[in-house]
This record gives sequence, structure tokens and C-alpha cells, in this order.
Amino acid sequence: MQCNMVVLVSLKSYLKLCFSFTGFQGTGKVEGIFLDVTKIREIELSSTALERMYKLRLLKIYNSEAGVKCRVHLPRGLEYLSEELRYLHWDGYPLTSLPSKFCPQNLVELSLSSSKVKQLWRGQQVF
Repeated sequence: MQCNMVVLVSLKSYLKLCFSFTGFQGTGKVEGIFLDVTKIREIELSSTALERMYKLRLLKIYNSEAGVKCRVHLPRGLEYLSEELRYLHWDGYPLTSLPSKFCPQNLVELSLSSSKVKQLWRGQQVF
């Protein structure tokens, strides 16, 4: 039996999610993360927070209330996004580019509103 996982995150569980991604045994099975950061003021994520999520297809980090700001900090950058990613929505993405090793051939929708992105990625991308 195949298990398809989508992680829906509430305020109560966001700390556990943010700090246990890399230690969670099932990260290779996670296919979607929807993180509503409306009531969270600041989050700091490791550069390898999404590293073992090879099957991640849906990633949405968003504010459900207009005008609410949340700061997601990636002080060491972001090293990995899954090649399986089809949907990437990240309100206020804090970096100036996506990870250099990210291969977006499966990406169907990209939404980085209020982000600091200056260029999508560095180097040449082959689709």
C-alpha cells in the first residue's frame, strides 16, 4: 500500500515542523506542505530543511490574512528543492534566488509575491 502524505501545518505544530524536518524518518514520503504563517511572527529554517523531501510536489508558505507579515529566515540560504516540485507558492520568499541546484523541469506554477528574488536561479537551466 502506498502512502501519499500532505502536511497541513497549524500554529501549534509549526515549531515541530520547522525544527524536525531533517530528523523526521518519513521526510522522503512527504508530497506537500501548506504552511499558514499568519500567526507566526518569525521562523528560522535550516538551509537543509527540505533536503530529504525527494517527493515534495507542493510547497505553499503563505499568509491567509491580508497585511499580516511573517519573516521566514534562511540565514544560510536554501540548498535544496525537490525536482518533483510542481507548485511553489512562497509569500515573502527571503532569498534573492532559488537554490542553484534546483531543476524546475516539473514546475507548473511559481508564485513568489513580496519576495526578495532578483533572479530565479544562477547559471543555466536546462528544461
